[in-house]
Amino acid sequence: MSSNNLLQSIVDANGGLEYWKSVQSLSVSFEFLGPALESKGIPGPYKVEITVDTKSQKVVFKRFGDFHGSWSPTRTEVGPIGQDTLEVRENPKAAFVTHTAESQWDIHNLFWFVGYAFWNYFNFPFYLEQNPEIQIRELEPLVRENGEKWLVLEAIFPDGYPTHTKTQYFDFDDQYRLRRMRYSVDVFKNNDLPAWHNCFNHAVAGKINYPTLRVVNISVPGVSFFSPFMLRDVKLDVNQE
Repeated sequence: MSSNNLLQSIVDANGGLEYWKSVQSLSVSFEFLGPALESKGIPGPYKVEITVDTKSQKVVFKRFGDFHGSWSPTRTEVGPIGQDTLEVRENPKAAFVTHTAESQWDIHNLFWFVGYAFWNYFNFPFYLEQNPEIQIRELEPLVRENGEKWLVLEAIFPDGYPTHTKTQYFDFDDQYRLRRMRYSVDVFKNNDLPAWHNCFNHAVAGKINYPTLRVVNISVPGVSFFSPFMLRDVKLDVNQE
């Protein structure tokens, strides 16, 4: 199966591109938590309600714990719930240039990180099909200990694209469901430690198959194995034109 055929099969398993074109946005709710938040000085857990735009790169945070606001690649807006005036940060990614692995985050740093992450998670796999600047190729299947084969798609993102890191890997079962993402997180400045983002307990909204539980695992050689982030009780609703 060629890279194009594999991606086409994955898109088709989620309703196809024509169906996706009729989707205007996604309403998503979940709980976001993990020890990495505490290490950055912004401990959770956070109850999250977001609207994810499918036509442009934008996420509206109706609720993120006690905050609300929005994310786009060039701007974050943040304010306490109940307060209409939002604090704006232009070019929020630039704030990470001077960061180290030990740097504490403010709420704009958090909104930048979760904004691009959530936009990519919930627009997947369609944004891979729609952006010709993202290079896609199929790799050899992974054979798991139980003999199950997972199909593997590699994605290389263009410079400046808002995502975790330039090269990422996506693993799928024989039903073309996303089972795992593999990447590192550039803004954490953690020497490219690999993350295994595991996807469980899939459900269907409209024609879109999505995991209701996401658990990120990181292994630090000779030190520890831990789960820095988790999205649980994910519920997705499709808003069509």
